[in-house]
Amino acid sequence: MGSTTLSEDYRLCLERELRRGRAGVCGDPSLRAVLWQILVEDFDLHGALQDDALALLTDGLWGRADLAPALRGLARAFELLELAAVHLYLLPWRKEFTTIKTFSGGYVHVLKGALSEDLLTRSFQKMGYARKDNHSLTVTAPAPARQLVQVALGCFALRLECEIMDEVLARLGTSLLPAEALLEARRASGDVASCVAWLQQRLARPEEPPPLPPRSSLAAFGCPLDLYRDLAEDEISEEESSLYCQAPPQPMKSSPLPSATSAHEEQAYETPLWEQSAQVWGIGGPAWEASADSPPYGALEEQPEPPPFSFLTLRQELGRPADFASPEDFAGHSCLRSGVLQPSLGEPLRRPWLSRSRTDTLDGAPWARP
Repeated sequence: MGSTTLSEDYRLCLERELRRGRAGVCGDPSLRAVLWQILVEDFDLHGALQDDALALLTDGLWGRADLAPALRGLARAFELLELAAVHLYLLPWRKEFTTIKTFSGGYVHVLKGALSEDLLTRSFQKMGYARKDNHSLTVTAPAPARQLVQVALGCFALRLECEIMDEVLARLGTSLLPAEALLEARRASGDVASCVAWLQQRLARPEEPPPLPPRSSLAAFGCPLDLYRDLAEDEISEEESSLYCQAPPQPMKSSPLPSATSAHEEQAYETPLWEQSAQVWGIGGPAWEASADSPPYGALEEQPEPPPFSFLTLRQELGRPADFASPEDFAGHSCLRSGVLQPSLGEPLRRPWLSRSRTDTLDGAPWARP
């Protein structure tokens, strides 16, 4: 089966799925089985389907210490590239598919986690994308439908190749081997069993493994394929990364309200005033007791001793006319007549309450005779 026949079968598969209401990557099991068998027997078919297929496989596996997770991440990246080409072929009128944001979750975590930036740009250029700025790729001139189908088929074949090599590693019993050894064994063998035998002979010879260059983080497995939506690191997780629209608003993270007991943890607890009063006067609580080493009440403030009482001094004070008022000044009690203490305008200000108190004191006390 040639590449032209494969492209036609792949196109029919996509259109059949679209009529069923599904616009996605090819999921036909019969086409998958046929292409799997052809790739196992003829590795060079990748070059016929896509000119840079070997470069994509080499770039995705080079420098990986463990090839098994690297193959799964690379298959995820090829699936995402296939999906982008399928969207442009089946739904060219959808404007959201004409712009790919290079900071979206799918681009950052899946594509850049597996492939270099140069190869990614080249793959998107085959679909008609061109770099608009540092943050997006935009379709300037739509690629022909036949070319979009060919690109999608090439990515589909590369995805199957990752699954074939993953099965080789599973039969081999280890995935800790150089990437060039696995690719060389795949090109030199005609089936999975012969590939495993070739690698077993290769691993039996002791060799010093070359130092592994640092690589970026692995692609996120299990997250939805998406290339068109923004990635906000504080709001979108890898499972929610998208390609087509803005990220859905996430609920604001509310900080827990401080409890009544933890509001003033650093401050010492102070007994309320009413509890202090109850403790002091012995009401509703234990009676207050002074400590043994505390001074007695009132010892801190020394009160001056009052002078001895003398009626002569009192009489002299009451004898001053300015402080003494006549009885007629007290026509009534202050509670019966309001304003009795208010002097009329033009009269001197008097202090009848002071004089009355002194008079009452004088009436109730015995007169001292000279």
